[in-house]
Amino acid sequence: MIISHTYDGTCGGIAPASLRRPFVDVARVIAAIRGRTAHLFAALQQQRTMRRIARFSDHRLHDIGFERDWDESVNRMQGRSTAARLGH
Repeated sequence: MIISHTYDGTCGGIAPASLRRPFVDVARVIAAIRGRTAHLFAALQQQRTMRRIARFSDHRLHDIGFERDWDESVNRMQGRSTAARLGH
C-alpha cells in the first residue's frame, strides 16, 4: 500500500538552499585545521626549546627561571614572579 499526499497550492514558505552554505562550512573546517595546526606547531616548538634548555648548567637554568628536578627533568621555578627571577 502506498500513501501519497498531493498539494494543490504552492509552497511559499520554503526558501531555496543557500549557495553560500557549502563555502561557510569549508571555511569553518579550514579555520579548525589552522587552529589545530598552530597548536601542534607550538607544542613541537616548546618540546624543541625544552630539549635545548635541558643542556644548560644548573646555574644558568636558575638564572633564566628554571630548575633541575631530582630526576634531571627541567621545570619552571615555582613561587617567584618573572620580574623577581630577572632581578628587577
